[in-house]
Amino acid sequence: MPLPLCYYSCEMKAMRTESRKTTISLTSKQHESLKKLAAERGVSLSRLVREACLEMLEDEEDIKEGLKALADSEDTCTCEEYQKRRSKR
Repeated sequence: MPLPLCYYSCEMKAMRTESRKTTISLTSKQHESLKKLAAERGVSLSRLVREACLEMLEDEEDIKEGLKALADSEDTCTCEEYQKRRSKR
């Protein structure tokens, strides 16, 4: 699903000043599929790849935050402790 137009305009303004070129290798099938998808969405292949990269980086950040939260054992209990507390009520 494409992102809202306001996102594109803000994100693209930031990218214009901070962007760096890079080269990636794709199979012919990947390249054609991505070109087709970009055309369907009305965006460039570069924008499509940038969006995919951004989504992956955001997912990684979410995973790191989730793992950090799971590691924080303060105010938590095991399943067994929870069941014991519930049975005492």
